[in-house]
Amino acid sequence: MPKYLTITEAQQQLPELPDKLALEPAIITKDGQPVIIALSLQQFESLLETVEILSDPEFMTQLQEGIQQADSGETITLEQLKAELGL
Repeated sequence: MPKYLTITEAQQQLPELPDKLALEPAIITKDGQPVIIALSLQQFESLLETVEILSDPEFMTQLQEGIQQADSGETITLEQLKAELGL
């Protein structure tokens, strides 16, 4: 859950903000309204990677098929998979 900070609080906490943002993003408010979202570079890169993956239609089709198979019990054990792959 992101924390809320006013712009003044964010300015006062700027030296410590990178460490705090490593744990969770912050929503910065002005006059009580959210205006900025601050997050760590790692969180931002992760978000971009997630968007890229979810934007791949072929991957999404395979993911949905996999979820449907798992939901319907169409699974195999690790041992069966190893045997199919010849491991």
